[in-house]
Amino acid sequence: MLLSIDTFSDILGLSLIDGHKLILRLSYGKVKPFSELLISKIDGIFRETGYSLSDLYGVAVNVGPGSYTGLRVGITVAKTIAYAQKVKLFSYPSLHAVAFRHRYCGGKMLVGIYAGQGEVYTAVFSLSAENVEEVEGVSLLKKEEFLEKAERFDGLVAVKNLSLSRKDGINLIEDLSVDGCFYALKNGREENPMELEPIYIRPL
Repeated sequence: MLLSIDTFSDILGLSLIDGHKLILRLSYGKVKPFSELLISKIDGIFRETGYSLSDLYGVAVNVGPGSYTGLRVGITVAKTIAYAQKVKLFSYPSLHAVAFRHRYCGGKMLVGIYAGQGEVYTAVFSLSAENVEEVEGVSLLKKEEFLEKAERFDGLVAVKNLSLSRKDGINLIEDLSVDGCFYALKNGREENPMELEPIYIRPL
């Protein structure tokens, strides 16, 4: 059993996965800080399914980019569970997880996640049924620059917390706990619980 935690945006996502089978997926709007919700919701997912932490062989967690505070909460909880239960810890980047969700479409995909302060986290991927590959690495663009690029882009465009004028744009409204978990497993993204940190693109 593997627990996946996604706190990169205003949606808290939790999924319980057994092999290739999704046991339960829960999404919650951010009515209060994730630090006040996460532990109780994880407890609830185990009570609802009848499983326990001792049934886990691993934990997967979104490492961003995204809400830095939300990511820190999710990563801290995931690291604590992995360390306490002596199970594997996996990570998935949010932009890659979005692309992985749409991998069967093929071609190229531009992904953008609003970063606040008039900026957008973005990357370009090549999609195939097997996996996704970075064509342009993760970067931070001004919102206006990204929207201009999205208009010209010859391929799929997916965004979170942004409005696109092109009619074929994909607006991400769900969490990434399922797609991210399968991406992490597919790509062997096992992490050291003592070293894992959120992806932070802005200069310190």
